[in-house]
Amino acid sequence: MTLLALDIGNTRLKWAYFHGEDVVNRGAMFIAEIDQFLIRADVAGQKPTAVAGSHVANAATRRKIEEQLASLGYAVDWIESSASACGVTNAYTEPARLGTDRWAALVAAWTRGLAPCLVVSAGTALTVDQLDERGQFLGGAIVAGYHAMLGGLAGNTAALSVDAGDWDARPVNTRDALATGAIDAMVGAIERSRSRLTSALAERGVRVAPKIVLTGGSAYRLLSHLDGEAMVVETLALEGVRLLAQARA
Repeated sequence: MTLLALDIGNTRLKWAYFHGEDVVNRGAMFIAEIDQFLIRADVAGQKPTAVAGSHVANAATRRKIEEQLASLGYAVDWIESSASACGVTNAYTEPARLGTDRWAALVAAWTRGLAPCLVVSAGTALTVDQLDERGQFLGGAIVAGYHAMLGGLAGNTAALSVDAGDWDARPVNTRDALATGAIDAMVGAIERSRSRLTSALAERGVRVAPKIVLTGGSAYRLLSHLDGEAMVVETLALEGVRLLAQARA
């Protein structure tokens, strides 16, 4: 059985073909290019036996994907966030309102045996979710992602543009100052969340330093700036889509 897993975000659509647990083909494209999805993902050539997806973009984007796949005889099994699944418990006041991409990434991190950890998705938004050693999602923060921060500055400050430079410990030009500020803000949000998770674990006598599990387009931009054990898992949400779809089936 080959499963085509989709992760449709605000900026990009990512896909992976899973044969069992193994990724045999994957790719990504911008939402603006979505009309080319069937060709870019070679759906006719790959011939998946089922399609499952996470979707946090607008309804029009979801409909375009559904229509394209329906032309080849496929229906998409869209995953949903729930109170619990695959060993993970959801602490959201309204569990169904947790973004399915975040829920999928949490499930995948737990299944990989990475808890306790922070599950960090660095895309259009930066989400920082706390997962303890029992599989309990404790809650998470959402802040602007790298490009959203730069775009916000450019839109509200006449003298600045989104043309950022590189991170520097002591920026001496505006381009590098922009890049440094955005990265430091994101790292700060991650470190504050790790401190809170560490404290929560310590209250129960758990003396394990939480890992940081990164995914998303800006993951590698952050990796070198984080202390402690940190890693990038590019297919994290897609792995979660597979797990949640199989659990429901």
